[in-house]
Amino acid sequence: MTFARVVGTVVGVVRSDKIEDARFLLVEICDQTGKRGGDFLVALDAVGADRGQMVLLAQGSSCHWSKLTANQPIDTLIVAIVETVDESDKVVYSVPGSDA
Repeated sequence: MTFARVVGTVVGVVRSDKIEDARFLLVEICDQTGKRGGDFLVALDAVGADRGQMVLLAQGSSCHWSKLTANQPIDTLIVAIVETVDESDKVVYSVPGSDA
């Protein structure tokens, strides 16, 4: 899995997938602290992520293991919204207001 930040949305009027109400987001790859890296991807949002949130991405064939994406041409899927990252017993990322 890969960390990323949601930075925008992508709208496709004509699409080859058959996913009803699909929402595609523009994400920027980041490190475990949330620092952005400058590389961007388009990902199908499976969790209701919002702009600015840090998310976890699944990529490649594992994107086809959900009911939503089975047999669909999806390469990158947002599978979680990150609240806290603990690295070597130290919190390196935490959403403001979380209990971490």
